[in-house]
Amino acid sequence: MLGEKNRQEPAFYYVKIDDLIPEDHLLRLIHKHVDFSFIRNKVKHLYSHTGRPSIDPELLLRMLLIGYLYGIRSERRLCEEVNMHIGYRWFVGLSLQDKVPDHSTFSKNRHERFAENDLFQHIFDAIINQCMTHGFIDGRHLTIDATHIQADASFKSMEPIVVELKPKEYIEVLEKENPVEDPYEPGKDYPHRGQKISNDTHRSQTDPDARLSRKSSTSTTQLSHAATYVMDNKSRIIVGADIANPDRHTDCETALSELQKIKWRYKIIPETLGADKGYATGEFIHNLINENIVPHIPVISYRDRRNPDIYPIAQFTYNKTDNIFVCPQGKELKYWGIHKHSKQHVYRASTKDCSVCPVKSECTKDRSRSVSYHIYEKALQKARELSKTKGYYLSQRMRKKIEELFGEAKEFMGFRRAKFRGRKWIKEQVLMTATVQNIKRMVKMLSRITPREEAVSKGNPFGYGNTQYNPFLFLLRYAQGFTSICRQAL
Repeated sequence: MLGEKNRQEPAFYYVKIDDLIPEDHLLRLIHKHVDFSFIRNKVKHLYSHTGRPSIDPELLLRMLLIGYLYGIRSERRLCEEVNMHIGYRWFVGLSLQDKVPDHSTFSKNRHERFAENDLFQHIFDAIINQCMTHGFIDGRHLTIDATHIQADASFKSMEPIVVELKPKEYIEVLEKENPVEDPYEPGKDYPHRGQKISNDTHRSQTDPDARLSRKSSTSTTQLSHAATYVMDNKSRIIVGADIANPDRHTDCETALSELQKIKWRYKIIPETLGADKGYATGEFIHNLINENIVPHIPVISYRDRRNPDIYPIAQFTYNKTDNIFVCPQGKELKYWGIHKHSKQHVYRASTKDCSVCPVKSECTKDRSRSVSYHIYEKALQKARELSKTKGYYLSQRMRKKIEELFGEAKEFMGFRRAKFRGRKWIKEQVLMTATVQNIKRMVKMLSRITPREEAVSKGNPFGYGNTQYNPFLFLLRYAQGFTSICRQAL
């Protein structure tokens, strides 16, 4: 017999929402293991002690977490999803009869109440402190990397920067700059077609903090922001997250700033730092060594690759007393100075000596030979020596893990493109995305802890029950626990 479902809705439902949420659901695990009560203390001073009660700030935070967890980029759509999804309602603390806050509530709080308060940094720090309380963060071995977030702006918004320079001075600046190639794509109305634009000459009117950049020489140029992550190697928890200041900070400067913040906020003293070749600058490695941090960074020398047919610097003898180099033919290369851009100590030979040299074609392709080395050559050499150690190999393996964090954020959490415009608001997206990733890692590790491990974390070293009333049993279990620890150590 063919059945037919009666779609008549009953007047009342006799159901408990909590019974509809699976025990192993991610939202249930987060609700069980993560304490969000701190949010009220962080924002209490921003509310008046009189007047109509506001929407619970913890409810707003839980809604934002849902948006970042499931890649819901629009806050208007987030409110619609919470309104329809029973699991979302249960997580934020709304019953079936409660009304979901309007999407404008988020914008109003962001631009008015929370505008001058570094709330999202406090949220990020609070989750890190909870991870440290559970003992998940080691802090001795860190990895750092940066990625590009596509800005919510197009090339059509690019306009020339108005500069207060004389025409002659401005032309000289334009001649010295290294412009970005024309990013025109066929089929699109691009107002700067045929022009060469750069970050020094043009700025986006839609998002003035966005900068032209590209990941590699073969990738497409786009307006983007640079986000930096610092990861704890042991737990893969992100202990540092920030967005680079486009006017002052490079990736290396942002990295040093984050390391200082980590030391100050969480009292973490890192021993090693792993990174890719983008951080292999002499000044950055020198600063790491001064901070007693071992740099596990690949230092690649391109000098010999560019000119493989000429004498390398190793064939020149350095005279420390006279501060000169002596070439294989016995001619002197005198100190010229420090190159402004490359920060190299430069030594140059006389054009007269090189013009009559019988092996000039094997030594240089220029009028005279010059050799140079970096002002932080000792630090770079130290990094090259460290690249042969076992610790360097392990750090480079862990570097792939931070790439996985970026991949997770971009594929599932809307991290590929900026939700907002302006560095201040995009920093919110970076911090909240990192916070959600940390919550997922923490919940995953807590859900695996056995009752014995939980007892150990609460101060009972052997995970047994209350034995204070039986001293003989206590001594027996103490001896058993001590023996087990010794076996594990061996």
